[in-house]
Amino acid sequence: MNGSQVLGYLARKDKWFLGGGKKVVWAPEFPLWLDQPGFWDHACYLDYKVGPIFTVTIIDERGREVNLNRLERYWQPDHSSQLYRDRSHDLTIQERRALLPWDVLASSFEISHMLDQEQTFHVIVWSAQERFESQGIYELDGSRLRQRDSTLVWRRRVRDARVPRNPQNTDEGVMMKFAVALGANRSAASFCIKTSDRQPNYPRWQYSPFYEKLAEYGHLGNEAPQNLDPDHPGLTYFGLHYKVTLPPGGRAGITFFAAIAGSEEEAMINLRVARRREDLNRRQPSPEVLDPAHPVPPTETPERDRRPTFPAKRHWQEHFESVPDFTCSDPYLQKYYWYRWYGLRLNTIQAGDDERLGLPYPCIFEGINLGWFRQHITYSASCHMLETRWMHDPTLAQGSILNFVVNQLEDGSFPGVIKNIYQGDRSLRVGVAFYHSNWGLAVRELHRVHPDLTFLEKIYQPLAAYLGYFQRVRDADGTGLYDVISQWETGQEFMSRYQQVDPDADRGGNFRLKGLDATVYIYELQQTMAWMAGILAKPEAGKWQNMAATTRQAVRQRLWDPSQEFFYDLDPATGRRTTAKAAIGFYPFMARGLAGREHLGIFTRHLFNENEFWTPYPVPTTSKDDPTYSPGGEWNNQRLVCPWNGRSWLMTNSHVAEALARASQDLDASLQPKAVELINRFIKMLFLDGDLERPSSYEYYNPVTGQAPFFRGTEDYMHSWIVDLIIKYVVGVQPGDDGRLLIRPLPFNLDHFTLDRLKVSGHWLKITWRKSSGVTGQAFNAPDNNPVGLTVWVDGERVANNSTLEPLEIKLA
Repeated sequence: MNGSQVLGYLARKDKWFLGGGKKVVWAPEFPLWLDQPGFWDHACYLDYKVGPIFTVTIIDERGREVNLNRLERYWQPDHSSQLYRDRSHDLTIQERRALLPWDVLASSFEISHMLDQEQTFHVIVWSAQERFESQGIYELDGSRLRQRDSTLVWRRRVRDARVPRNPQNTDEGVMMKFAVALGANRSAASFCIKTSDRQPNYPRWQYSPFYEKLAEYGHLGNEAPQNLDPDHPGLTYFGLHYKVTLPPGGRAGITFFAAIAGSEEEAMINLRVARRREDLNRRQPSPEVLDPAHPVPPTETPERDRRPTFPAKRHWQEHFESVPDFTCSDPYLQKYYWYRWYGLRLNTIQAGDDERLGLPYPCIFEGINLGWFRQHITYSASCHMLETRWMHDPTLAQGSILNFVVNQLEDGSFPGVIKNIYQGDRSLRVGVAFYHSNWGLAVRELHRVHPDLTFLEKIYQPLAAYLGYFQRVRDADGTGLYDVISQWETGQEFMSRYQQVDPDADRGGNFRLKGLDATVYIYELQQTMAWMAGILAKPEAGKWQNMAATTRQAVRQRLWDPSQEFFYDLDPATGRRTTAKAAIGFYPFMARGLAGREHLGIFTRHLFNENEFWTPYPVPTTSKDDPTYSPGGEWNNQRLVCPWNGRSWLMTNSHVAEALARASQDLDASLQPKAVELINRFIKMLFLDGDLERPSSYEYYNPVTGQAPFFRGTEDYMHSWIVDLIIKYVVGVQPGDDGRLLIRPLPFNLDHFTLDRLKVSGHWLKITWRKSSGVTGQAFNAPDNNPVGLTVWVDGERVANNSTLEPLEIKLA
């Protein structure tokens, strides 16, 4: 599929998220005003709330508000649209919303009627900003009018709540500043900036001071005070007024913009760019037609007109065309593959133009939610590398670790999060958390798709220092096993595995546990460092190999319980294994060489056991026979937002699916049907009510009912890897270290699949599977004339074909 086709393929009517900018996303998790024109619900600038942004009100010539009745909503990744009707004026209004690539929110209105007389309307775009918001953390810093280009600007400061306000130095304690520039694609007829006493901040025209001013003067009064009262506690209203005339039986359009940036100057520049691009689009007839699923009913479709094609569409098309093209006979696998690429782009951040933010490389934030997930986080960054390595350009995958290299701490560790703070003590930005992460697997897998010795040189010494930190601080007793010292740093809070070494672990304090997950990650890194040292001609290869051997022996001897056939954590205070069965027990099979055939009983006895982990929607993070197990996420009889005592987390499922798939291909082929079943059940769980048109990506799901945690609001959360599972195990693409490429799909029993536009080691690949119909040379239910069987093309040349799914080995020059 090309990029335009993917946009339509993902279209639906129950979403509203808009992304694709640099630092901004509009994805309010609990919106209150979706049916209101414009963007009254908040956006995010990095990890900061921006909102209300604006709404739009239409007034007729008699001063009556046009009551817009929303009929339908339509969404696809590059834009959303809403259809409104007002029968009293015979109006049909189409609003089209988008986030433009320059962090500019755009709302374009096309107003049409069928009356045989002219109608003129007042159209007001307006906003209302609280002087102090969120207990004074957000404060309005100033505003002004640029009359010559009809633009209103307001600025906000975000304060550290721990630092008292200093009237002599208003920047003291300020963590972030941003500005919003509001305007349209035409000159305003009037304007107003007006302060008001505190009142409900709702997008209700009657609540605004403009309601009376327009009635009295026929315009907004053209008031714009130069300075705001710094002690004014109420609202400041911003309004721009336009007149729009509809010819008899005709239509008219107007587009509004809100540019969000770190400074007023940058916001103004981005707004001007958006205006120029919109003007160019209107001057040229657009080849675009309404989408087939567009909400305008045929009987109410206005006459085709030149409509603005937002630049967001082209940028999203380019994104979808920068990744491999995957189609197959399983609609769930195919749909989720593309939905996942949407989620990754939605949360992509490009903040390198502001050195103060400490994010010089593009990266992916973990989710849409303010407060924590709108940051670069180590726990998920290695997952992002596994998925984005399949993009044609490795920049995003490389940036996912390079930002942490830039912010590496003096002790060699990486910060758990890079806080979005542009001034103040560096410790505020990088000293707030620590997470364990599987850097070793991510780096080596990235190199297998995009070999880059320069990149490896750049990260070798930082990773050596990181590994040194674990040797000194997390394994001071030289056991080869590595310490977890709080429930927060594994990313897996509220589990019985921690309570077994400290009954108060769930209160968030420190303890000491030799963590199986942390140890698996470090073992992967030890192996990767030995490999990197070899290809970079570094002298430490033997040192890293010896470390890996020590860790391997310790895991097998001290963390494996042969009587229970399970891998456990270890209590360093007693030297004994704990007995809490958690899904991390399967993690050693992710790391080749760490678990062997003698450990395979873990799958039949535990993973496939319906009384432990094989729930209707697997895999729960904690076994069902654990006394703390709760499919509803309750801990001590209280439902928690982030519990790991029984929910089916995407992060855990990615790990366990990876472990089982590798074991099935490397150790015991009889496990392959179960690996296929797990991946299929995992992905189908992500479709709300099993509806193919409603894929989702919440943090976790109920392992018994499959229900999503709607109360949490964490939709489109990027905290796992799924694209990588599809490419590696459905299609079977598994590049090696030496230019060797294995194609070994698991037996998904598909009638057909195609993976095209795949770039590996600088070569373009295409892989197809066409099941035989039983008639010689004829494929079963195939969409094209590709050869029957498993076929591989390299740079346009057919290089291999199997009649079955038996593995193929290709040597890439």
